[in-house]
Amino acid sequence: MHANLVHEDTQDSINVSIVSDGSKNTVFLVTGTIHSEDDSVFDIIDVSRLSGNPTNIRLDSTMFMVETGLRVLINYRNQPYVLPLEGRSKTDLTWVGGLTGHEINMTFKGIGSFFIVLDVSKMGV
Repeated sequence: MHANLVHEDTQDSINVSIVSDGSKNTVFLVTGTIHSEDDSVFDIIDVSRLSGNPTNIRLDSTMFMVETGLRVLINYRNQPYVLPLEGRSKTDLTWVGGLTGHEINMTFKGIGSFFIVLDVSKMGV
């Protein structure tokens, strides 16, 4: 599944792809180029579209490449978690049990291109 999301105010667009949607895990690929100086916020995960109808998801790891001049914030709307992404790296969150939540937003600040992989576990299936 591929979805092209367009921000209503900035007209920035990102692509969200489900690379793998197994019975317990899903891998998301989020990529694009941000052109507007204004912040763009996207709701990147619609849990209702995942197989097994999970009630929550747990972010286990992320791999990212974010161009200089762009910052990406991953935040949960129903939890106090914020993950700032900048540069290139991998983050393993399994050592803290992952970050569980339901709705995840990505906020883009600045201008640049990005490539982000999110590995999530399905909860409540």
